[in-house]
Amino acid sequence: MHWLRDPQRDSREDIRAAQQALVYAGYPHGDAVTEVATHLHRLRAALAAPRHAMLAGFLTGAGMAVGFFLVLTLALGGLGVVMGTLGDSGTPTEFAPAAAPAPQAGSSPSSPLGILPAVAVAAPVLGLAGVGMSRVTRNRWRRAGVLQTFVDLRPRRRYLLETAVVWLAVAGLIVLIVWALAGPQLGATVAQMLAFFGIPVGASAFAAWFPKMYAWILPRVSPVDAAAAARPIIEREAARQIKTERDFYGASGYDRTAYDRNRWANAILGAEPEGYFAEAQRREDRARDIARRSGSYSYGISGPRRLARYALIAGVTTGVAWLFIQRLAWIMRPFDSSDIGPEVGVVALLLGLLLGLGLTWLYARYFEAL
Repeated sequence: MHWLRDPQRDSREDIRAAQQALVYAGYPHGDAVTEVATHLHRLRAALAAPRHAMLAGFLTGAGMAVGFFLVLTLALGGLGVVMGTLGDSGTPTEFAPAAAPAPQAGSSPSSPLGILPAVAVAAPVLGLAGVGMSRVTRNRWRRAGVLQTFVDLRPRRRYLLETAVVWLAVAGLIVLIVWALAGPQLGATVAQMLAFFGIPVGASAFAAWFPKMYAWILPRVSPVDAAAAARPIIEREAARQIKTERDFYGASGYDRTAYDRNRWANAILGAEPEGYFAEAQRREDRARDIARRSGSYSYGISGPRRLARYALIAGVTTGVAWLFIQRLAWIMRPFDSSDIGPEVGVVALLLGLLLGLGLTWLYARYFEAL
């Protein structure tokens, strides 16, 4: 199929030139190929027209929904075949000829056609999630400076907040749809289970798989030549690195003349309108700014503010886990009991506190300085 083939939007000559520039700068060839490919994905996500990015995001989200239900159908079908073959006793049973079942007017929920309503609902909902994530990805790399630099990217954690906003909207839509389709009584229980467990797990899986699928679909929708935009950025950064090393180490008998890197770097830097030294000062100021801002999240704050942050994380996590465990215990209670004892609340509180302290420790140990 033509659409499934690689459209090769990027100029091969520009790709080779960018890879050669990184080799001049001292990158191994394999690392140069990987770095250029990664930068092309980021640059294309930042340069794609909004309508192309939204279409690629919608196709990515809808495709993930269809793929998930297809895998689920195949897994359930295979499990049904295995259970039918083994029978109730767990040993293989002999197949006996039986009369053909009477045709039914509609498809049962266990048949492959029974998941079509779920696919029809999930595909556009996850497609909307993909549209939001495409916008988040575009803003993330534009703010990081991917259109101006290859080395001095300025990471921002604002995209995490934008991702949370997108998934809050999608979660609200999912809960409303489930509530409307399942009825008021069953819908309330299912909606709560989705809100506390199903949607967070699904959002995590979606966030993990979305970037690769989006990077594969976007070139088939957007005609942007990312290599033409990436080549001058990478060549400029590589030439500056070469001159920095040459100024630091000085001239030598070897000086890596096998790659003719010095003459190439001089040609690239000679075309810069600002000059190398002004750009070097700008990069030094930016490095100090990044170090100052990144340090303010952990080592630059006072002890009371850090303890208040830890207390907020632990308290919110403990409260949410306590409510969820109590609700789960109420749902799983025996039908002949009208209420649950106070000991369940105590156990739920202890488990929630344990989870809150564990999450706070993980945040302080691994994520605070990001």
